[in-house]
Amino acid sequence: MKNNRNNSLKKERVIMLASSVLVLTALTMTGIYMQNSQKESKDDGYTLDFTALEESAENKPRDLADKGNSWSSQGTTQNPSPVLPMPSQGELDYMPLEAGSGNVKNPGITKVQSDIKPLPEKNTETATDPEQETDSEMQQENMETESGSVLPEPHFAESDGLLRPVSGEVLIPFSMDGSVYFTTLDQYKYNPALMLVATEGASVSSCADGKVTEVFQDSEIGNAVTVELGDGYKLTYGQLAAIKVSVGSYVDEGTEIGTVAAPTKYFSKEGTNLYLKLTLNDVPTDPEVLFR
Repeated sequence: MKNNRNNSLKKERVIMLASSVLVLTALTMTGIYMQNSQKESKDDGYTLDFTALEESAENKPRDLADKGNSWSSQGTTQNPSPVLPMPSQGELDYMPLEAGSGNVKNPGITKVQSDIKPLPEKNTETATDPEQETDSEMQQENMETESGSVLPEPHFAESDGLLRPVSGEVLIPFSMDGSVYFTTLDQYKYNPALMLVATEGASVSSCADGKVTEVFQDSEIGNAVTVELGDGYKLTYGQLAAIKVSVGSYVDEGTEIGTVAAPTKYFSKEGTNLYLKLTLNDVPTDPEVLFR
């Protein structure tokens, strides 16, 4: 009986030891597995290898020194530009183009360089100095003036006064404020001009400088010449013969315009006279008050 009890105790001890060993073994294996699993979950391909970076930093000065020696040995004084590796086509969302291409496009920017119009090139061959152009224009103007082909526009002011075209006295006065009597017509009417007594064939002188704008014939005043004095003033000479000027020509004060003609039928009773009409902006004005 005593022997059986001892045997049972021995068996229980062996079972407990075996169970303890199995439990400890299981716990040890579980701890090792969990440790390996945590290391794998932390690494995932994103773990930085600081050891490699430290080695690269230590080797960088040495590499630069080696490159500097190689450049010095080649006689190069400038640092070559670093060449970046071209990404593969699969990594880009557009095709890379050569620099200077007119069709270069940046992602997100739709402006194409070919749409931009180039600035016009400056023509250096024909470019001239503005001062030289001004001087040449003035020289040309002076030459044309001396040759008589082109003259500056005339100017006139009432203060300049008028030269008497003939020496005769007033036959019929200028009158736009009231009517005057015309003997041949036997009527009173306004007179926009001045009639001066003159001898047939007498010389008619220009009253002022000006440009001849008209040479015409009229039934009332006969052959006539209109001279533009400038600043809106015009003079018309009527009852003329042997006209010596032409349209476009310039006359100086005192220049002979023509001679006095026989009177037309409108002035047959008044006798030979010179018709003289002065206008300012086409409005008749009295020339007699401007005679010097």
